[in-house]
Amino acid sequence: MGMDVYAGTFTRYYARNWKTASQKFCEENGIAFRQIRTDNSPPHPVEEIMDGVNIWQNRLVEVLHNSGVPAAEPWEENNEKPYYTDKPDWDAFGALALYAASKLLDKKTPKDYPKGMDYNSHPLMRKISKSSFGGLSLFSGVYHWIPVNDSIMFKYPLVNGITADIGTTTLLKSELIKINELGWKEDRNTILGWSNTEGYPQDASFNNGRLEIKKVTEVYDTHSLAKFAFSVLWRAAEFAENERVPVILDY
Repeated sequence: MGMDVYAGTFTRYYARNWKTASQKFCEENGIAFRQIRTDNSPPHPVEEIMDGVNIWQNRLVEVLHNSGVPAAEPWEENNEKPYYTDKPDWDAFGALALYAASKLLDKKTPKDYPKGMDYNSHPLMRKISKSSFGGLSLFSGVYHWIPVNDSIMFKYPLVNGITADIGTTTLLKSELIKINELGWKEDRNTILGWSNTEGYPQDASFNNGRLEIKKVTEVYDTHSLAKFAFSVLWRAAEFAENERVPVILDY
């Protein structure tokens, strides 16, 4: 199962009124696309979704206020606001996790990243989980960040009733800044460019309506994958700040 980054309203997300990078590519090139989800049931009516999201976020804001987070305020929810999405997939996300862990722990970053590796089983991830940096949202199973101007992380039921670890977009951006400061120390324009210049090698090409496989890469460059995932997350965090919308890791 792949992993996409989505920045946009919960309403559009739950209404499935958005297209993944893979879906856009397939539609542009006339390729049949089929998306497999853990829940393939049809979405609820948009009005029902938006009402539910608004009730949910108002309750959440009230809980955060009562917990000493005055910066929490409701954000605009609708089915029309723009969204951002891209597909780092699990290997690039795992490569970024290893890169970040190596910099936080002052260890050497692994040069190679085997395709499909369980990055959580890597010694660096086991070490980071036991360190003072193990509480970072990127290492703690957080897949939802809400637009609140405070760097916090907490457990709370999502709109669908499933309790999850939730962070804030402010927290996400601060973690990305920290990773960059400890490692690459690059400027914003360079970081934004990585989503186009770094990442997975081109194992296939699409020519005249046909997909041609050139090779099958089994071992990736950790640094290149990490830069690609970092750029995608940076773009998502910036978009979320500008549009005041959540960020979700979709899989």
